Amino acid sequence: MTTNPAHDLKPGAILQDTYRIDALLGQGGMGATFRGYNLANEHKVAIKVMTPEFAGQERAQELFKRESSLLRTVHHEAVVRYETTLKDREGRLYLIMEYVDGKPLSDYISRGARLASLDVLKLGARLAGGLKALHRLGIVHRDIAPDNILVPNDDILGAKLIDMGLASNTIGTDKSIIGDSFAGKLNYSAPEQLGLFGNKTTPATDLYALGLVLMRTAGLEVPGNGKGFGAIEDRREDIRITDPRVSPALREVLSALLRADPAERPTDLDALFRRAIAAEMDAEGNTAHDPVAPPPQDGQKVGGDRTKLYAIIAVAMLAVIGGGTAFALFGRAAATSGTSVSNVDEVRYILESNEPYQTAMDLTDSGGDRNLDIALATLMKLGQDDETPTEVRIASLIAVARMYDPEGFDAERSPYDSPNPAAARRMYQKAVELGSDEADAALQRLAD
Repeated sequence: MTTNPAHDLKPGAILQDTYRIDALLGQGGMGATFRGYNLANEHKVAIKVMTPEFAGQERAQELFKRESSLLRTVHHEAVVRYETTLKDREGRLYLIMEYVDGKPLSDYISRGARLASLDVLKLGARLAGGLKALHRLGIVHRDIAPDNILVPNDDILGAKLIDMGLASNTIGTDKSIIGDSFAGKLNYSAPEQLGLFGNKTTPATDLYALGLVLMRTAGLEVPGNGKGFGAIEDRREDIRITDPRVSPALREVLSALLRADPAERPTDLDALFRRAIAAEMDAEGNTAHDPVAPPPQDGQKVGGDRTKLYAIIAVAMLAVIGGGTAFALFGRAAATSGTSVSNVDEVRYILESNEPYQTAMDLTDSGGDRNLDIALATLMKLGQDDETPTEVRIASLIAVARMYDPEGFDAERSPYDSPNPAAARRMYQKAVELGSDEADAALQRLAD
């Protein structure tokens, strides 16, 4: 049975004589989202509230306030609309947003949904418009993923970007509300979020994540999916789309978005998608679904302006898609226009603790997928942080290297299924550059 994380918030409760709580929609690590009702103008709203456990933490409150501040400045049909922010007598914060009756894109993907190439392009164009509105205001979303894209009433062309909590409004730097630590979900992260290309987040970071999301909606497997920080090995080079089931126009768009170097990604998304959609429609003779997608049933519309996702859901396509879901490594977001579940919060708090390295090693000793993922993220951050003491950086890099190292590889202490000598060498090399004789000896062993 689901426990109400807000404790005393129950259906029927009235907030500041204006907003009525109707039902719990979903909950995550830092808050919960309710369906509510604005008694003054008589329309439904989504009410996001921070849980009491987090309400007393200053950094958590900053994150919550940042989301409301960002949403207040954005006005685009592809971005969830902000209404207001409230604070009650207990100091609890509420974010009042547009209520969208729908499901996250991840819900459709988990059931084997696959869009035709033209519809993927139309979805991409809509979301690109939302990103353009964000980027124009100096905001980088940093967490573009299927569970942060809400599909209202099965209408894919009405999709909206949600969950701005990890966003940064400091384009040109790597700072966000959680500093320069990792933000976003690893399955849909850009190479720079994994430490490559200067570890600097820019608008191009959102474009790469958009490319990965569009890959999944087209029925393609995302390179590095499920590997945690190991995805870095799959995203060092440009991702080239060669699958013949994807149209040439869509392949061109995906290849442009999925350039490894953020400086090489496109800057004019409007033109990119406009050309691709025109080429796709011309190639299809202005028809609206490609021959690979399941044919529409009577009364189900697959093309045009109001594409219905359920018309192209096919369980038989599971084998083509990869037979599994594309949920983010750090947890699946609630199916609402509000809260997301993210273990990135735990990583952040470990990094801010007195002994982050020892905590990460304790998690490694404990084993288990979740513990190992959090330990790896923590060690990777410690190893690349110039402000971390050198001895701790070295120990962290060596600990990560051993997760890859064929010698003594232990799947119970590594988030990876098999060793990776090349990755181990890279981690050892970083430790050698910091003056580690132990890492130097390991490098020589791997070179033999």
